[in-house]
Amino acid sequence: MLARGGVLSPYSGLGSTHAALVERLQSGSVEGYELGEVHEFEISKNPIKRLWRRWKSGPAKVQNCKSDNDIIHITDQEQAGLVPQIGRTVVTVHDLFHLFPSKRNGVDIGEQRPSLIRKNDLGRIKKGLARSDLLICVSKYTQQECEMRFPGITTAWVPHAINLEKYAIETERPTWFREGCNLLVIGSEEARKRVDFAVRVCGGMNVTLHKIGAESSKVAKEKLSTLASQVDCNLNWVGRLEQDEMIAALQHADALLFPSIAEGFGLPPLEAYAAGTVALVADAPAHNEIPLEHHILPPDDIEMWRTAILELDDESSEVRTRAEDFSIQNWAERLRQAYDSLF
Repeated sequence: MLARGGVLSPYSGLGSTHAALVERLQSGSVEGYELGEVHEFEISKNPIKRLWRRWKSGPAKVQNCKSDNDIIHITDQEQAGLVPQIGRTVVTVHDLFHLFPSKRNGVDIGEQRPSLIRKNDLGRIKKGLARSDLLICVSKYTQQECEMRFPGITTAWVPHAINLEKYAIETERPTWFREGCNLLVIGSEEARKRVDFAVRVCGGMNVTLHKIGAESSKVAKEKLSTLASQVDCNLNWVGRLEQDEMIAALQHADALLFPSIAEGFGLPPLEAYAAGTVALVADAPAHNEIPLEHHILPPDDIEMWRTAILELDDESSEVRTRAEDFSIQNWAERLRQAYDSLF
């Protein structure tokens, strides 16, 4: 049984990983295991109903279903309040940002000042994680943190996977690419993503930086556009792309810049590798577990990032080989072994 709280868009990070797990279990990708049922509910606009479903009716329904399923798998740590009192329970932990907030490189990571209701919610999540039988961690960094925060709870490392064949399709060069060097930065304008750092790196360079992803707000877009003008960065604000358009951008770009200083996993660098494109990545968890060593750069050294851009070369074969470590086949075998450990 797979369980989560409110239904999330399959285009969101947690929503897409949940949808992938459903599809792969339904298709028999994980040898010896099949999908029994999926517990979830539509998110209500009524805040009282949302809390009732999250704290009371949702956990009660999962508790009542435990006898019909060998394993109950909660698909992200935010829903760990659903963990029943007894039964074999697995929780996928993407990150612990909000449970244990911190500061990195001067940036606040996680919720620094949660409301009273959210504090109660966070307490329920922590208790749920502490009574789980197995925590499946999408990065080795998160696995280490789980072992420290929840001693005695078994953990397993099962990183995200992608369908490598999707990134090998033939595409045409995007019409919005410019002459010369085309670089990508993908993600929201959250402070931890540090799109502003990528803009500063490209300032004064003869390159075009394409910003991909739905903007968080008009204010964030205006701030970054103003910064680009100040540092003489040729910034092209692309916005959200459909999957085929994204793959084309990744395939034809000279490199992806990924200066984030906090990720649960960091999918864009892996997608760039699968498309045969170099990803230059800040040396920070957990996305620094993905790239080749020489593509990992100091988080704040602008000159080293500029040098890496000037020295870009065709490494399509090497990066595609690295991406193969994160195939669906490898993911399925890792998940099978994790499930097997419960018996």
